[in-house]
Amino acid sequence: MRFTITMLLALSCFGALAQKSEDASYTKGKAFYDEDKYPEAIAELEKAVKRNASNEDALYYLGLSYYYGDQSEKSIPIFQKLEKLNPDYWGWFYYTWGAACLELHRYDEAITAYEKFEAKFPNGPTQTLNHHKAQYRLMYARAYKGMVEAKPTMGEPVKLSSTINSAQGDYSPLLDPTGTKMYFTSKRLGGMSKDEAGKKEGDEDAYVTEKSGDTWGDPKLLPEPINTPQHEGADFISADGQMMGFTSSREGGVGNADIYISTLEGNQWSKPVNMGNVVNSDEWDANSTISPDNNRIIFVSTRPGGYGAADLYMTEKNLLGQWGPSVNMGGILNTPYTEHSPFLSQDGKTLYFSSNGHPGYGGNDLFKSVLENGKWSIPVNLGKPLNTEGNDEFFTIGGSGEKGYFSSNRGTELSDLFEIDIPVDMRPQPTVVVEGVVTNEKTKALIGAYVMVEDLNTGELIAVNKSNSATGKYLVVLPAGKTYSVSANKEGFFFHSELFDVPATAKFKTINKDISLKPIEKGAKVILNNIFFETGKATLSPQSRVELEKAVDLMKANGSMIIEVGGHTDNVGDDAMNMKLSHERAKSVREYL
Repeated sequence: MRFTITMLLALSCFGALAQKSEDASYTKGKAFYDEDKYPEAIAELEKAVKRNASNEDALYYLGLSYYYGDQSEKSIPIFQKLEKLNPDYWGWFYYTWGAACLELHRYDEAITAYEKFEAKFPNGPTQTLNHHKAQYRLMYARAYKGMVEAKPTMGEPVKLSSTINSAQGDYSPLLDPTGTKMYFTSKRLGGMSKDEAGKKEGDEDAYVTEKSGDTWGDPKLLPEPINTPQHEGADFISADGQMMGFTSSREGGVGNADIYISTLEGNQWSKPVNMGNVVNSDEWDANSTISPDNNRIIFVSTRPGGYGAADLYMTEKNLLGQWGPSVNMGGILNTPYTEHSPFLSQDGKTLYFSSNGHPGYGGNDLFKSVLENGKWSIPVNLGKPLNTEGNDEFFTIGGSGEKGYFSSNRGTELSDLFEIDIPVDMRPQPTVVVEGVVTNEKTKALIGAYVMVEDLNTGELIAVNKSNSATGKYLVVLPAGKTYSVSANKEGFFFHSELFDVPATAKFKTINKDISLKPIEKGAKVILNNIFFETGKATLSPQSRVELEKAVDLMKANGSMIIEVGGHTDNVGDDAMNMKLSHERAKSVREYL
């Protein structure tokens, strides 16, 4: 992606030029330029300059036409001639001159051009944005030399096999928390499009591949209603694999492209639901990513009122469990240029995204920012050789965080999927993945139950997931640094809870924990695992309230239920004292209930 400027901005700022030309070729060339017909504009403007090498207006528009017509190399000497003729000519040409130098990696020249722009371009309230753009580009050019001279931050990436990559574009990989399943978007032929005859590429479709050992299997096309004969771009898969977000431009949407959500009900994906106009706008909304607790979505939008061409926005669930109004994520992350393809990792606070506004190596680079004390840290470029002069985008990471996946068009016109080993300082914080199957203890039948994750110390509800009704499978992600209660609940059954302590120093691991729920019936005996007392006392600790409130809710939902509370201690100490302590602890539980 080139270092573009907004065409309308340049023209609206233009005003009166230094001279008026009556040359017919200039007039035709300017008309072609206004219609974005750059080859035609170049042909006419070259004639005008050949007839009159001092035609400043013709030189100006010829330089712009070369730049926008993908001939940046030719635009630079044209701007140099214009400067010699009239260094006080309308100063916008210095900006385009700098942009052309950036594109060609001539950074010292770019710095000079942008400094001249800053000095010569008029200030004022209507030109503030243009100066912001130039200042970002100056920062970009000045930082480049140090970045190029820096040591590589990681090893060389490896292009995934031709089993995964196709002869068409492949991009936007999405990794599940275990690192064994990957979704991605592809324009390969053989998708859902019904009219591919004679086409070099198909429409965008979402695919999935699973890993066996170290090998990714053959990609499978996701079925309807995720994919249709229109364009669908895979955005996110929730941590438990039960919800998918994607971008599409289907009929009845809000804008040019909208974000949709579908949930997995048994073995079938539900009819996608448009996120509506509290999230989607009249413009392009895409590239969404979801937090592991399913309560926050970060996405990209070109809606007006942002910092640049495309910005990062965020929406969070409100008290009613609905997605609230979108909020721009601010000037630490967003620049006057383009930010896109965000990925919020499984720790819920490490964000990776692509940008051509923050200092990089050219095109779009990948960056990392961390949410610390409610604020996003200054983005850090992930360095070379992950980032190149091409477009490096759509970073994702899962499992232990040791391997990342991204798409890049390095050395080619089309994007491919790559794998790279990630150094420790570039990884998100470790997480523990708990997965298993929920069954009916009595009949062994698979159950679709709600699985809740709560902070045992604060009682805060972290996330609510659901086990799949067809497979009984559930999966929850537990970031490091807390003690969690993970419980399964289903109407007509006793709840079941487990304690998981994930210290801040924890390393990634996957815990398999199958859960059997007991039907509510006479004589059933249930163990409450998360009841805690002060040492040697019958005083309930605050952490016990999370478990006891579940028992309260269960009794309220089953008004005729009568329960017997029994307790026990370990066998350390005097038997009589232990018996008394057991009785008093059971009494404390009864009194709480």
